[in-house]
Amino acid sequence: MLCPVWYDEYSLKVGDNLRKSIESGLKETKECILILSLHFLANNEWTRTEFDSVFTREILEGEGVVLPVWSNVTRPEVYEYSPSLANKVALNCNLGMEEVVRRLYRAIMAQ
Repeated sequence: MLCPVWYDEYSLKVGDNLRKSIESGLKETKECILILSLHFLANNEWTRTEFDSVFTREILEGEGVVLPVWSNVTRPEVYEYSPSLANKVALNCNLGMEEVVRRLYRAIMAQ
């Protein structure tokens, strides 16, 4: 939908500093689409670090940055990972890719 996107697979080139590039993207992004899957919730390394960075930014700026999308996860599973994240209105992948993208686009353009 012609929204600018930072995605590691497409945004990084050989030799780039991965940590520095990710942190820069997280600091500069207008919104962060967060796909919550069981794999995401179980990973306590990169995904936890990235989430902590975005969540800290939300606290510092006093504005929502995270646009959560749930993929085969339940509210109790998200709550176990982060009570604050379970309190955010989220999209569910059960809506279908086209509807999820349409609603994300609407949320991004409303900012």
